[in-house]
Order: sequence, then C-alpha cells, then structure tokens
Amino acid sequence: MKRYFGTNGLLEKQLEHFESRPLQLQMAEMVSRCLGNPSHLLVEAGTGTGKTWAYLIPAILSGKRVLISTGTKTLQDQILDHDVPILKRLLFPQLRAVCLKGRRNYLCLRRFAQFSMQPSLWNPEQGSQLKRLQQWAGATETGDRADIPWLPDQSQLWQELTASGSQCLGSQCDRHGSCFLTRIRRRAAEADLVVVNHHLFFADLALRNSGIVELLPEYQAVVFDEAHQLEDIIALYYGVQFASFAVRELGQDLAHSIPAAVKDPQVLRAVQDQLNHQNQLLKQLYTRLDGSRTGSGKRIALDDAAADRGFTAATAELSEALKHLAATVSPHGEQNPELDNAQRRAVELSGALQLIAAREEPNMIYWYEPYSKTADFVLHATPIDTAPIFRQELLAKTPSVILTSATLSAPEQGRSTFTFIKQRLGFGEESSECLLPSPFDFEHQTLLYVPDAFPESQHPDFCPRMIAAAARIIQQSRGRALFLFTSYRNLHEVADGLRERLAYPLLVQGERPKRALLGEFKTTIESVLLATYSFWEGIDVPGEALSCVLIDKLPFEVPTDPIVKARLDHLGQAGKNPFYQYQVPRAAIHLKQGVGRLIRNQNDRGVVVIFDIRLFSKSYGKLFRQTLPPMPLSRDLGAVERFFRTSV
Repeated sequence: MKRYFGTNGLLEKQLEHFESRPLQLQMAEMVSRCLGNPSHLLVEAGTGTGKTWAYLIPAILSGKRVLISTGTKTLQDQILDHDVPILKRLLFPQLRAVCLKGRRNYLCLRRFAQFSMQPSLWNPEQGSQLKRLQQWAGATETGDRADIPWLPDQSQLWQELTASGSQCLGSQCDRHGSCFLTRIRRRAAEADLVVVNHHLFFADLALRNSGIVELLPEYQAVVFDEAHQLEDIIALYYGVQFASFAVRELGQDLAHSIPAAVKDPQVLRAVQDQLNHQNQLLKQLYTRLDGSRTGSGKRIALDDAAADRGFTAATAELSEALKHLAATVSPHGEQNPELDNAQRRAVELSGALQLIAAREEPNMIYWYEPYSKTADFVLHATPIDTAPIFRQELLAKTPSVILTSATLSAPEQGRSTFTFIKQRLGFGEESSECLLPSPFDFEHQTLLYVPDAFPESQHPDFCPRMIAAAARIIQQSRGRALFLFTSYRNLHEVADGLRERLAYPLLVQGERPKRALLGEFKTTIESVLLATYSFWEGIDVPGEALSCVLIDKLPFEVPTDPIVKARLDHLGQAGKNPFYQYQVPRAAIHLKQGVGRLIRNQNDRGVVVIFDIRLFSKSYGKLFRQTLPPMPLSRDLGAVERFFRTSV
C-alpha cells in the first residue's frame, strides 16, 4: 500500500494534486490485510480521509471479485464515473468494473413491446414522452433509465415499461437473449469490481439464501460504504410485505395477457369477475385499516385494534380470492409463461397476506402504511433484531466483509466506539476495527453555535424563537445555508416565517424534486435550502454555496413508531437500557451525518447551528458533543457574526 499511497508513491507521481495522507494509507493497509487474510473489518473514516480509494485499490490488487455496495446513488456515480476511469487510465488498464442496479432501472423489452402496441396514456404529455422513449429504445445500448435525463423522477409511464422481480419471466421470456438486465449481469459475472447499492445487495442475499436464482455474481468479499444504513435495509428485505398495488398490478398484467392466451370465454369472464372482486376486497381492507383517517405513509402498528375492525376476516377473504385466481389460471400456465408467472404471484401474495394476518412470529413486528391519496396500503412483517440475520447469512458465509462510513461509531462512556454497530449487526470480537478522524482543521475552519437561553424543542415558543435567530444568522452568512429539520411540521412553520424575513431564495423540500432543489442550491449561491431527513446525508455541496448548516433539534426517532418501539421493548426485555443503548447511539450517528454536510474540503469554512439546548441541559447531551468533530463551541450569537465577518 505504501507503493501506491506513500510519499513519492505511484498516486503522488501520477496525479498532479494528490498528496500522500497517512490516514488514507492506514485505512488501505487495514483493508488490504482483511482481503489478504480473510476477516471482517469496521472502519470509520472522517470526511477528507479518501476512503473510497483506500478500499478500491486494495480490492483491485486482491485478485478477488469484490462487491462494492453503496448507500446513495451519488457515491455509486462517483465511483463509476470518476474514480474507476482515473484508476483505469493511470494504474489498472485491464480493470473491469460494472455497476448493477435494480430491475426497475432497466427497460423491459417485453413490456415495452406490449405497451407500445396498446398504450394507455393518461395525458398528452405522456404521449410525447412515449415517442421520445421509442426513439431512445431503438438506440440505447444499456436500457438504463439514468440515460434519460428528461424523464420525470416519478414517471408513471416508466413503471409500465419496466418489470419488477415478480413480473420478470426470466429465462422463459422470449426477449431473454436481448434483455438489458441479462446483458449487464453477464458483464458483471466477468468483472473484477461490481458496484451495487445496499437495497440490491440485500434483495439478492435474501433470494440467494431462499434458493431462488440470484441477481449478483459470486463474490469473495464485500465492502459496504455508508454502512451506518444497514440495519434498516436488512430488516426491509428479510421481512414480508403485502402491497395493495401489487394485487392491482397483477390484475392489470392478467387483463392484458389472458385474452391472447385463453380463448375460452367462460375462463375470460371468470378471471375478469375475480379481478373485479379482488379490487372490491382491497377497498374493504383499506377501510378496515382506517387508512382515510390515519394520514398518508405513516407507520401504524398492526395490533389487536386492527383485528377488531374486521381486519382478520377481510384478509382471509382476499387471501382465498387470490388462491382461487391462481387455480383458475394454473391450467393454462404450462403453455404460457405470463400466466404461469401470474399464478405464482397470486400464490405468493396470498401467502404473504396470511403470514402477516396471523402475526405469530415473535421476532417480527407487524405494521402497515396507508396512503390516503391513492387508497393504497402496504402491510409489513419486519424482523426486530437483524443481528442474527447479518451474522448467519453474510458474516458466516463471506470470507471478508468490510464496513466503512464517516459515521460508524457511537458514544459510549465518554468516547466513540463500534460497540453499537457491532451489536446491531452481530459482529464478533474477532473482527478488526479502525477509527480514523477527519484530516480537516475544524479548529480554524468551523464554529459550533448552540444558543444559551432558549426554549426547549417542545415549547410553543421554540419555532418562533428559532425563526428569529435563524433569520439573523442567515443574514450574516448571506444565504448559503442548509437548514435540516426532524419534522415536516417544523420545516413548514420555519419556512413560512423565514419568507417574511429574508430576501434570499428559499428552496423547500416537497415543492420540487430533490435533484432539482439540490442543483439550484449549488448554482444559486445565496439561496437557503430547507429539508428533512433525506437531505441529512448523501449530499455533497463543497465550496461557496454552503457556509452554514442549521439543525432544529437532536434527531431522536419517534419512540411510538412501531419498529422503533419494538426494538426498544426487545432491548428492555433483555435487561438493557433502550435509551442509552439504542436511541442515543442512533441519534448521535444521524446528527454526525447532518453536521458532516458542512466541511467537504480543506478550503471550506462555516458554522454549524444546533438549536437544541438539550446538548447542555440534559446529561446525555455530553455524549452527543463528544461524537462531533472538534469544532470551537460558542453559545453567544455574536460569535457567529464575528466568524462570518472574518470569513466572508
């Protein structure tokens, strides 16, 4: 590793602006040892360490196929579009690297042909989009949706032209040989590095261990970057879901395919009657869940109260209807892959619904999400403890597993340790660990401001006082501010208040797509971006556009959320302290992510503002302060103004 990363090493000689960094070299050596002598490793590498190259180069040199799994598309694009081309041009000309994405990112040639023959368009704009998509489809070599920048993020049209896992016919498809996904998988099977995201990785792992054909090629090692996200993603893919839209999607596919496959009018009428009946049952089940009253997209525990509203009877009736549908199309499935696929999907949906309705597995939490705008819902059975899953399904079967992130450690007895993440993911004491601080000069580049006399976050005066203080601070920073919130309620109240006080452009999450907001924030230098959790991590705004990060309060998760409550109860039953052993570590990691948006290179300067006085008024506040970068602290608003006078 010294040959590459050391002083006068290959990187320093080949790259004009590369400087040898001891912390980067240290991480590269740790990763190299882990790959060379199969073992597991956890590395926290602060912003500016250069962690991406510190695992890419050892991975390339290992001679093994290594999977790189990222938490965000931004990092995935950086690796494939920036890092790999440089490394290939300067050091590894034979390097073969492939990015694999989920199915929904690729055009399905079968569904595209079917839709083009009988398009069902909602408006003239979709007609124009379809014409452009037809031109693109005739020329594309990848079928990748990322190559269509003009297509809206939530395009309903694209959903009609791509296939989910349940819709894909696999080798039975008459377009299998020319399938874009099949082609990219073949390339991945021959690659040295395969870059995926966490969702695709665990979707594949769950399929692989259930005996179904895997999505990813065989690998000897995996590197999880942005690994602090893993617990929630594992729970998602090792749980069970039943989505109302999956039933309707099955009905739409059947309505399209069965007339061409079955000529018997009695069968056609029977299927149509059953589909209509299922739609009625879906509406009844939505009513039993009381979705119209509980809001949209909110997690709600599926407890005995749901059963009291007739939930059990409604699920049993829908489950039987799905079984009956499967039995009706089953005799025709041998001659038609689409009907065979539909029969299998109906059986799987029925089974998932029965499992969730029974609520018999003690390590699962059962909950649902209603969506009032569309009268849709999703039922979930989610594992409470993911440690046994990660340990048994990955750590025990994969020679080298490497976790890295800028925020992997959590506070414990006055210092940062990996105890929390190791316990949540089932790492043993034999795993190696390395905690590398950021090389940036926080002492001179930053200031942390926490107000002194200020209402607590639940006080009615909290938002009005925060608006007044934030307006004053943002005037001093001349806009160039990212304001992060823990709730939409605070976001909207503060946004309304700041509009009356500031002349700077306000960019508010929800008013435009995330990508558009971030793009304008970077180019409109004196703007202010107000956002909630999806902007706390994974965004990179170096330079002049961002000089102030404001945070409303400590990002504790809502303790009444079904998954959070189940995890807290599980820890309590095991004799542990749920607050200090779960809530504080999770919130501290999340806070570090938010604070980490400010300093992205050695020339950045700026102020972090946290309006939550619990950092000082509560005993646990000290734990949060100890995990933050070594920023000078002031509780005097005048210090913020003096900082900006000397740096702007």
